[in-house]
Amino acid sequence: MKLFRPSNGSMHKTDKFLAKLDAERREKVLVVLLRIRTGDFSGLNLKKMKEVGSLYRVRVGKVRIIFEMDTNGIRLVDVDFRNDNTYKRY
Repeated sequence: MKLFRPSNGSMHKTDKFLAKLDAERREKVLVVLLRIRTGDFSGLNLKKMKEVGSLYRVRVGKVRIIFEMDTNGIRLVDVDFRNDNTYKRY
């Protein structure tokens, strides 16, 4: 299932990451991604990132979903495992 379609036809980084996850973890992440897309944040482990004004992160076990939310809507920034460099890029 492709969620993201880059203009050049290649596979999006997020799709590659999701394809490598085991089925159970992938399902959990997909459910959260769909909830974020629809704006349903109830019950999610959501925190606003302090350093950057409109960035938020959602924790799904060891996976972090980072997205931007502003007046233009919601834009997915990154989905990856939590590590020492997870938040340094932002």
